[in-house]
Amino acid sequence: MPGPSLDKEETVFQPQRAYTFYSPTKVLSGNKALENLPVELDAMNAVKPLILTTPGLSAREMEKVMAAAFADSNLTIGVFAGVPPQPDLMLIRELYGLYRDNGYDALIALGGGPVMDTAKALNIAVSGKPEDLGSLADRNPLTRKLRPLAAILNLDLSGCEMTRYVSLGSLSLTSPALIPDLTVIDPRTVMAEERKTVASTALMSLTQAIEACLHPERNPLTDAYAYGSARFIMENILNVLRNPSDRKGRLALANAAFFAQTSFDNLAPGMVYELGMAMSRSCHTHPGLIMGLLLPHFLLLEMKKETATRKDLYLFIGGPEAFAGTMAEASFRKAVDRIVEILLELQSLVMDFPRSIRDVGIKREDLESLVEPQSAAGVRGEYDPQDIRNILEKAWETRF
Repeated sequence: MPGPSLDKEETVFQPQRAYTFYSPTKVLSGNKALENLPVELDAMNAVKPLILTTPGLSAREMEKVMAAAFADSNLTIGVFAGVPPQPDLMLIRELYGLYRDNGYDALIALGGGPVMDTAKALNIAVSGKPEDLGSLADRNPLTRKLRPLAAILNLDLSGCEMTRYVSLGSLSLTSPALIPDLTVIDPRTVMAEERKTVASTALMSLTQAIEACLHPERNPLTDAYAYGSARFIMENILNVLRNPSDRKGRLALANAAFFAQTSFDNLAPGMVYELGMAMSRSCHTHPGLIMGLLLPHFLLLEMKKETATRKDLYLFIGGPEAFAGTMAEASFRKAVDRIVEILLELQSLVMDFPRSIRDVGIKREDLESLVEPQSAAGVRGEYDPQDIRNILEKAWETRF
């Protein structure tokens, strides 16, 4: 069978186009990656880091794992294991006093979501003063270097751990300085989470990766990160759900999250990502589940547009061998079909996995509020409102 016939203008980045890519974090990934963390912190002149984590992770003896990793170092660690699901400014003030009074000089976020949001916000405060949070919220740039910040990833993530974004209650902050200096991905901390949690994080990463590879401002580096993320997810998600003891698979999914977030952070958020986040705030369902249900309908809409969608999407979803035997005009459709197959498999493996967005607690009459950019629930105004309506209607009516 002949290989795919590709239009270079649609699928290959043109070298004459200027682009930027920013990824300041150093990654420590693999067996005993944690043992390298003290060395890296020491090189940054940090001798007394404060570890932030949740009561749940503390109860799973993650503190002992961290203590063992630092046992042979000259560093002294402190632990705060009280980060709640919804941290606020009062917590940041409390931790600011703890950090200052005990002479800490670096931060380690053990866990994702609220832990990472807390660490980023606290790092702004301890690198200057707590009032700097308000200044950044007013879009004033950070002008000082922040203290060393390390992120230890697991598979319970919000999608923004490795990005410039942080949310703390009603406070939303953005600065490249918030990206962690170090990222640690170690099998001992990438634990066997509940299936629904793993599926949610993987679907969010997949959405970020696919929207990055379709973004009009994509470049060779965002493509490379998006490709790595998509391939790791497609090759490992089902096996990890069937076999939670699969250490290599769990590690691959955590790496996929890092790749996806890095690619995403160098581009504007996509429509599916924004819709998933907006809907999640109103129905208290993990945004990754919602994004997974929206993604096939978004891709089908993109496929119908005359303005060129790339013809190598199936390379990201199916891999090079499957893509090599696919005609270019069929690539996009095959990618959508494969994603739908994955969703159906996830529904068979994950208890209470929603079959459509009507199953996540959204009322049909509330869908229109997501279309209007001026509403509190709406997404940014750069998207065609009719496109959003079409995607939401299809996702409401269709049950996988």
